Amino acid sequence: MKKGKKLHFDTLSIHAEAESNQHQALNPPIYMSSTFTFNDLQQADDTFSFKRKAYVYTRGGNPTINLLERRMAVLESGVDGVCFASGMAAITSVLLSLVKHGESILAHGNLYGSTYSTMMKLFPRFGIKTDFTDMTNIENVRQSITSDTKVIYFETPTNPSLAIIDISEIVKIAHKANIKVVVDNTLATPFLQRPLELGADIVLHSATKYISGHGDTLGGIAIAKNENYLADLKFGYLCELGGVMSPFNAWLLLRGLKTLGLRVKRHQENAQAIAEFLYNHPKVEKVMYPGLPSHPGHDVAKKQMQGFGGVLSFELRGDNIVAKKCVESVKLAKLAVSLGDAETLIEIPALMTHRAFSEEDLRKFGFSKKTIRISTGLENSEDLIDDLNEALDNL
Repeated sequence: MKKGKKLHFDTLSIHAEAESNQHQALNPPIYMSSTFTFNDLQQADDTFSFKRKAYVYTRGGNPTINLLERRMAVLESGVDGVCFASGMAAITSVLLSLVKHGESILAHGNLYGSTYSTMMKLFPRFGIKTDFTDMTNIENVRQSITSDTKVIYFETPTNPSLAIIDISEIVKIAHKANIKVVVDNTLATPFLQRPLELGADIVLHSATKYISGHGDTLGGIAIAKNENYLADLKFGYLCELGGVMSPFNAWLLLRGLKTLGLRVKRHQENAQAIAEFLYNHPKVEKVMYPGLPSHPGHDVAKKQMQGFGGVLSFELRGDNIVAKKCVESVKLAKLAVSLGDAETLIEIPALMTHRAFSEEDLRKFGFSKKTIRISTGLENSEDLIDDLNEALDNL
């Protein structure tokens, strides 16, 4: 290989930051150890004072977890990452590291349900306020910033309304006001979108979803370009709050990364095919998928993404009773929360993941009590469409 040639994503997702191991195992070992030993007190002192880079206790660092952190950082164009026990542990720790009592977060209104609940119910108990606005309109962002705003937080694409937010435009506004930009990149994955390259300060993932890809582990990760910030996040928040990832879960996520590019390609091929089928079906009132030219965020998505992702939402003509019947009529798609798995998953967010939203908030941010969300799996798209078509015929 020519020196200096940059490797492609699918290669980096397998080989980035790999370390040699004494037994030359193809897969990295799982260091299932809570603590690590020292030869003498001098070595211990050098380690605790950061003169020597070594491991002490898995809550603060572990070889298997650190490999995942470094590999994800390469894929997201960051300098390093910090792994957490879940996506929500990553989100809450990052926000608490950036905002204190009396300060505020500016967030897009359509967020993952638990993120929204945290901002609405938990953070106010610590004197942290969240202002919500529709960030698909950049002018709303300008008008919503106050002297207390320290962080702008959003997902793109959003879940479940699949709105698209212009990352680089948000960054321009935020950085002029010395505000940090945090982007949840779970739905897009670094295969399709890299917010740090567009100027964001921190990128977050629920690694439970596409990074795992198999519905068998929980995890979260934060990645940034500022090493000092990441050190503070790890030792000041991860270690103290204790939302630590298991080394075994890190190993499973490293396994998932190896096929991330291949899987996401298939997920989005299936999503595009299903979105086009639904868009042309007479019983469908609305389809939310950025891969459709009719989607209001289509052009922005084309600019900042390398594809449109594997999640779509839609609404049928009629009320939420019709939506419930449709969801319970499909056979291949499994009724479940989460996304990014090999199996196609279907849900009604207002009854499940997003039940904390009021009816007014649902309408305000682009979805409703009858919105159906599909996370497309890796099945054959013709089979998935036939299954949906049969369910719709039976309504």
